Amino acid sequence: MSYRDDEKRWKRIQDMLVAEASGKTMRPVVSQRTLFGIPSTVEQTIERIVAEDEAERRAKRKDGSASSAENDPAE
Repeated sequence: MSYRDDEKRWKRIQDMLVAEASGKTMRPVVSQRTLFGIPSTVEQTIERIVAEDEAERRAKRKDGSASSAENDPAE
């Protein structure tokens, strides 16, 4: 990166900071956890609940298919 490119970059950063401070633009919300792929506590909780729900549904389907197979004389 050349000196001129570096100066342009810092000028752009400075302009963005001034705009955010004055309220002209909204500051984007970026989580470093998301940025680096680290799941948040909320994401982990949602994944746990989904996994439990899927396990319950799988067990119900398995129980339902087993009981229908026992009651089906064709098999």
